[in-house]
Amino acid sequence: MPNNELGDFQTPPPLAQQVVRIVGAGTWDRVFEPTCGEGSFLQASMALQPREMLGLELQTAYAERARAFAPVVQDDIFDIDIGNDLPWKDPTGSLLVVGNPPWVTNSQLGQLGSMNVPAKQNIRQLRGIDAMTGSSNFDIAEYIWLKLIADLHKQEPTIALLCKTIVARNVLTYAAQHKLPVGDAALYMIDAKEWFGVSVDACLFVVTVQQGAENYTCRWYPSLSSSIEERTIGVVDGRMVSDAVAYEDTRCIDGVSPVVWRQGIKHDASGVMELLFDGHTLKTKVGVVLNLESTHVYPMLKCTDVFRGRTVADGKRMIVPQRSLQDDLSDLADRAPAVWEYLSLHGPAMDGRKSSIYRNRPRFCIFGVGEYSFAPFKVAVSGLHKEARFRAVGPVGDTPVVFDDTCYFIPAETALQAAGLSALLNSTTCQRAIESLAFWDAKRPITKKLLQRIDLAAVARMTSRTELKALAKEAMELQLHVPIPEADVLMGLGEILADWDARSSIPTSAPERARAHQEAFAF
Repeated sequence: MPNNELGDFQTPPPLAQQVVRIVGAGTWDRVFEPTCGEGSFLQASMALQPREMLGLELQTAYAERARAFAPVVQDDIFDIDIGNDLPWKDPTGSLLVVGNPPWVTNSQLGQLGSMNVPAKQNIRQLRGIDAMTGSSNFDIAEYIWLKLIADLHKQEPTIALLCKTIVARNVLTYAAQHKLPVGDAALYMIDAKEWFGVSVDACLFVVTVQQGAENYTCRWYPSLSSSIEERTIGVVDGRMVSDAVAYEDTRCIDGVSPVVWRQGIKHDASGVMELLFDGHTLKTKVGVVLNLESTHVYPMLKCTDVFRGRTVADGKRMIVPQRSLQDDLSDLADRAPAVWEYLSLHGPAMDGRKSSIYRNRPRFCIFGVGEYSFAPFKVAVSGLHKEARFRAVGPVGDTPVVFDDTCYFIPAETALQAAGLSALLNSTTCQRAIESLAFWDAKRPITKKLLQRIDLAAVARMTSRTELKALAKEAMELQLHVPIPEADVLMGLGEILADWDARSSIPTSAPERARAHQEAFAF
């Protein structure tokens, strides 16, 4: 059973044995298990017959049990110098580091009031809004990985740890950014639900540290029993990709998006801010009928609506009390007294929102809102599903549709523009590029960071006009429900491209770009 405070999962002996069989080929002079718990990997490593084994564990009860298999140092991994402080009888020879560090983030430990955290330091050099919104949050296992590499790099160990797949990718990315000496890496997926009873994407991540080496790609195996790699992930041209081979065919698309992607509205109070509408009556999710100012209630789509193609927002509504982050909401009671009364009634829920971004902000404030939120047309995608399906979305009557923060979108002024953008994003070229970049095992596989990497101008140059016309026409008719003559379906795309700077082969002035794009699209 996991220890919630320290975030550990004791490794079942059969799983430890499988891991040791994978990494145990050859002769290891020494085996070290950090945060060893009850010593499952020390026990399994006895079959390798190393010259010496050591464990490191903070908790007394666990350390005593693990000593049945090898000497165990009882200390905090965050305080010890692993390269110099371990009591090896002979600190030379080949070293295998194997184990299962805690599966918990530093913020989760902080919420639990645990003191078992590394010294406060910005190991990824994040600051400002990144830290506020959670980008600076990292898994304890990630810190342990980086500490092991830093402390032991002179001994050139092979490090094999069970961890979340996002931890493995973060470690590989950090190693590439800081030129850490990685010689080889492999990732084997494991079934965390079967072994630990948790629904999280996890793996055995194996890294060989080698002085002077700078290899930041990683062989990816679908299971511990797989002997043939399915693909190669890793850092290519300074960026993480999910399929290095497929990436070669679309790497020219990996650049900077000519449009800014936006995330949907963040409010962290769905029971209060999200409502139901049957065409006549506005209600809360528990059935309380409301009469609120329509100026502050908008049709809403969530990620599943977008993914399933339900682009007509006829059943869900969201209260939007402000139009920008700069609004102080001090006059909301005057502008929308019914909305103010309703939110005040639910004040405890709104005031109890846990995210630090609401601190020292106006009461009832939301995030992810700006003029882009109220554009009449948009192209949206779910951030949570394991396929990138882009949908063109139009207004309900004269009221624009908004999204919750599980979605990302591009605003557009006209239906033709939305259809053109949708065509680019759903094109075979763009979808292949996304497949080479996205990690579908992630909790949120589609992110703003990924979308901003897609150079849609490059997609336009690489995609046939026939495919774009067909996709744009489909978006107009099936998603926006606007009939359009076939000759006009690319007009919106031409308008958009005329405003983009394609950075290299397309001239820089607006009139020249317009002519160049029109020529490229055979207008």
